[in-house]
Amino acid sequence: MFSPYWKAPAQAVFAASATLFLSLAPSLALAANRGAWAANVSYVTGDFVTYSGKGYDCRQTHTSLTGWEPPNVPALWLEGTTTPPQDTQAPSTPSGLTSPSKTANSVSLSWNASSDNVAVTGYEVFNGSTLAASVSGTSATVSGLNANTTYTFTVKARDAAGNRSAASSAFSTTTSPTSPADTQAPSTPSGLSSPSKTASSVSLAWNASSDNVAVTGYLVFRNGTQVGTPTGTSYTDSGLAASTAYNYTVKARDAAGNQSTASATLSVTTQAGTTNPDTSWRPGYVALGTVYEPFTGTDKYFSKVNPQFPSGKRLNYGYLYLNGGSQMSEWHDRTVRLATKSKEQGMTPIFVVYGIGGNTDDHGVVWSNLQSAGFLNGYFKGIKDVGQTATGIIGTGRIGYVIEPDTLGYLMQHYASQYGNDPTRIPAATYAAYDSGVLQRGVDPAFPDTLTGLVQAINYTLRKYTPKAFLGWQLNLWAASGAPSNGIMHATEVWGLETGKTRIQENARANAGFALKAGVKYGNAEFISIDKYGLDGGIAAGGNPADPASSPWFWNADLWNNYLLFCKTLKETLSLPVVLWQIPVGHINGTQQSSPTTYNASGTFPDLDHTTQRYEDSASTFFFGDRITLSGNRLSYFSKNVWNDSKVSVSGNVVTWGSHIQDAANAGIVAILMGAGVGISTRGIPQPGAYPEDQPTDAYYWITRVQQYYASPVLAP
Repeated sequence: MFSPYWKAPAQAVFAASATLFLSLAPSLALAANRGAWAANVSYVTGDFVTYSGKGYDCRQTHTSLTGWEPPNVPALWLEGTTTPPQDTQAPSTPSGLTSPSKTANSVSLSWNASSDNVAVTGYEVFNGSTLAASVSGTSATVSGLNANTTYTFTVKARDAAGNRSAASSAFSTTTSPTSPADTQAPSTPSGLSSPSKTASSVSLAWNASSDNVAVTGYLVFRNGTQVGTPTGTSYTDSGLAASTAYNYTVKARDAAGNQSTASATLSVTTQAGTTNPDTSWRPGYVALGTVYEPFTGTDKYFSKVNPQFPSGKRLNYGYLYLNGGSQMSEWHDRTVRLATKSKEQGMTPIFVVYGIGGNTDDHGVVWSNLQSAGFLNGYFKGIKDVGQTATGIIGTGRIGYVIEPDTLGYLMQHYASQYGNDPTRIPAATYAAYDSGVLQRGVDPAFPDTLTGLVQAINYTLRKYTPKAFLGWQLNLWAASGAPSNGIMHATEVWGLETGKTRIQENARANAGFALKAGVKYGNAEFISIDKYGLDGGIAAGGNPADPASSPWFWNADLWNNYLLFCKTLKETLSLPVVLWQIPVGHINGTQQSSPTTYNASGTFPDLDHTTQRYEDSASTFFFGDRITLSGNRLSYFSKNVWNDSKVSVSGNVVTWGSHIQDAANAGIVAILMGAGVGISTRGIPQPGAYPEDQPTDAYYWITRVQQYYASPVLAP
């Protein structure tokens, strides 16, 4: 499922205003039996679902959200006694059946997705007339075959009602011939040494091994865990903790998979730390990234937009949520998807580990999970698997983590005062990391059963199982006390510019101070993260685009400059660069920015119409700059410039905001990750469930501005 439903505890309650989010667009599908109700699904009038053993008829077209379960929203669902409609329409026939690879005893197959009036639920692969595999995706591997033998395959699509498509066109292929088995292992590597080291890295070198056929590479182990697979006789292990001893061994391997015995162990202690964290995880300019839920729609989208990037440039990062609760079972598959597709697109993957508090918006759940050995046992196993799986796909590339959004915020807001605002006194079931077998007592560091111990254990575990990790914890604008009712960014409106700026700095220092005591910098964390509300300001928390001054999250340039001051204070307090995350992609209507005709034949961008996934926000306008034609309340509000920002000017009914990415860099920001934080947010790249599936909902405004920025990016601090 896509994204957690994040909100500030007292500032973002929008579920009660469900009617704001009903889709006003015509129905794009016929009413049907949709099976069990689920969140983040588009339903049309007349659809039939089941929930807790009862049937319900859809009364209004809408996209479902968590909290909108049928019994809770009678405006959307009528408890029904009717018989659910029968689905008798078969999916379309799969096309494009081919084989990307094969061995002597297996054949890998792939094909194009089928469509269905309700939904395709899977595919059946036939070897001749025999069912050989049943899968949910558009690929399968048939094994147990004979060498040098021709086989003929077909594929059928199926839906939830049991309807099956006609068989695809037959595809024939011949398995590879066998070759004499190589069972001889290479010789053991010798002469393992460390030519150099830093506070966060160790360089290794060794003598080459020999083999009866050929040595194809080496396996490098740190403290018994594989961390590298170089093809040559050297390797640099990075992302390490300062002043820490590590034990290394190396094995040689050949093409048949034979491995030598391990080399003699080499113990190396990293140098003492410095105040300058590793910067190799980011480019030399302010980087950009996007929420990225890989599926066929994003494949088509990138095929269209990638040729429009300046030469040698692509989006730097793609991030994906690893949500808590029942969705923890999806972590492995989501890791495979993001790592695989990010690598294809030339992006660095970033996993948003949202396990402890994700998908709840409930501080009580956060506290309960913090104390639950059972929950944390599974959690540590999960992040171990994510690290190993992503590393297996990415190889020597970097892998990022934004760690536990909202968790520190909820704990600071609701529980810290009971423990003297001291995270080293707040209890946590850190021992579960050892009981799970993910960490080993007597081998790995002994982390205490406190919030600080848990934070440090999470950082350590991510680094242990993701050797090329870069990571940072996410903090919240709403966590510290003393803010106005509409949020700390509005402090200058309440107390005046100078007093308001002081209040903002005090608030940021309180956030940063709590995080520092909680151990967020442990193991040389590379950054600290802060978000904006993940829903566009034109709709968030009762936002009114006709009167933006009354909208808590629809910011003018003054409030954005307050935000940069908050970020700068975080950077100065923690001595860490800042990564902005979950920044909405919407823009202010009235843009004079021209559109490439590749994206819009008219050469202009249409206004966002304030229906689901098409809401205004000012983030893209502020960071990339724009000239916007406004009137009335909107002209008055977006013209405000109490900060005397030289990049803000007004001429008649046209407001000009210059690009503020340089200002972001001056505030210590090194990356801006933008994208929908909830299912109804404006989308700069496609997300599952949208139609058409391969298009963003902002008419390509965001990606156009990104591509223009990459033509002359701003140097990072």
